Amino acid sequence: MTGARLLRSRVKGVFTVGAAREEARLGRLMVLPAIAFTAVLVLYPMVLGFSTSVHEGTGTIGTPSDFVGFENYGDVLAQQSVVDSAVQTLRYVGAALVLEVVLGLALAVLLHRAFRGRGLVLAVLILPWALPSVVSGVMWRRIFDPDSGLLNSVLQHLGIIDSAQVWLASDLWATLFITLVHVWGVLPLVTLVFLAGLQSIPDEVYSASAVDGATPWRQFFHITLPLLRPSLAVALTVGTVAAINIFDEIYVLNGTALNTRSILMEVYNLTFVNSQFAEGTALAFLVAATSILVAVFYALLLRRRTV
Repeated sequence: MTGARLLRSRVKGVFTVGAAREEARLGRLMVLPAIAFTAVLVLYPMVLGFSTSVHEGTGTIGTPSDFVGFENYGDVLAQQSVVDSAVQTLRYVGAALVLEVVLGLALAVLLHRAFRGRGLVLAVLILPWALPSVVSGVMWRRIFDPDSGLLNSVLQHLGIIDSAQVWLASDLWATLFITLVHVWGVLPLVTLVFLAGLQSIPDEVYSASAVDGATPWRQFFHITLPLLRPSLAVALTVGTVAAINIFDEIYVLNGTALNTRSILMEVYNLTFVNSQFAEGTALAFLVAATSILVAVFYALLLRRRTV
């Protein structure tokens, strides 16, 4: 009996190992189409783009040219228009982060408590994020229109302004309104990130602190904020990368005007308006590298805070 059981056990083990190997082989075969799809649509264009950025610029993509190394990268960084667009992008990033973090945290705290109609409020909140940025830009352009825009109409009826204003012609107002449109689209995602972080905090922590006499404000500053550091890092990453790559809102609202041009708008101008494919691609890689560095920085900050 002992020998028969041992034999059955060995046979069962052989079949189990064989089944596991077949399952692993099947898994690899099923992943191969996704890998090939990614390689064709992502990796190959990236390799081709990097090759373009390190060769001498020509008026046509794919035309043979001389290898110049990182000369194109140095050239774009020395251009005043690139510097100005980078500074303008920093303005967008700074203003957007402040608004998204403050408003997102406030909305998350309000939505954290259950109330009647909470589901409807969440559905309405997600709507701006679900809309394509181009659609949002077109809608807001009608609001800021100097001739028939809703903003001028309301302000004139309230007696705040005497005549219609061309808001996007002013550097300050144009930057502010474009930032608001951008925040309007990203704020729902930031709010959901903070809301998920609030829901992960155990209620027992608040109950224990209340027994010790902690007021709601003390609980917020000494319990909620410290425990929301991982969510804050995620929100900052999302907000920063989105603001660095702002394009659609600017293009729809104000075109390629110099007073609102972002770094990604400068990539568009170099590549498709001026046909400087090598320099435009080099600048695009610099923007991508900056976004990656920002994401890595926040990831390291998150790890440092949670370890």
